[in-house]
Amino acid sequence: MSKSVFFYYLKKNTKYFLILIVVFFIGIVGGIYFVNNANETQTNEICNYVYSLKENIKSSNSINRTLILMKSVKQNVGFAILIWFLGCTFLGSFLIYIAIFYKGFSLGYTISAILASLGIKSGTLFVLVSLLLQNLIYLPMIFILSISGINLYQNVKKDKSFNMKKEFLKHAIILGFSILISIICSFIEVYISTNFLIFFKNFF
Repeated sequence: MSKSVFFYYLKKNTKYFLILIVVFFIGIVGGIYFVNNANETQTNEICNYVYSLKENIKSSNSINRTLILMKSVKQNVGFAILIWFLGCTFLGSFLIYIAIFYKGFSLGYTISAILASLGIKSGTLFVLVSLLLQNLIYLPMIFILSISGINLYQNVKKDKSFNMKKEFLKHAIILGFSILISIICSFIEVYISTNFLIFFKNFF
């Protein structure tokens, strides 16, 4: 997709991009709020998980990259397929917004848990190194796939006579690209972001 085509697509769907971004950030705030207001038992469970993750990073020889990669691919590709499927349902737009809220909530929860366990300085470095790179690619792709699903739903709702086969094929092609990008992002997470974590492990 050329730069001009991308910006045309962005301009054409500005309204949906903005709504998705707002819903996503509301989800992030929700995840942060949940962690900040967790009870003592929940807080201890969160801290223990983050400390365990930190220790695994520090003892880098114990990291099973194949297992982590398979888990990451399953999560990333699974979420992309879920977004695609929701766009094909009669509650497409609403369900897609719910899924994007959940993705934001999960990210907010993760960031807040890391900061709460490691402190602002070490936690911020951990978050940037472990989460930033792959999500800079993965999240825009998820938004594009979401907009494709929303457009499909809106077209079906407004005009029953439109070329359903053509629009569905477009949606399927975007899913194909999304799956490919999801797999690439998983490799980035496991073989680049994880290596950065190991490199900076003495700062956590």
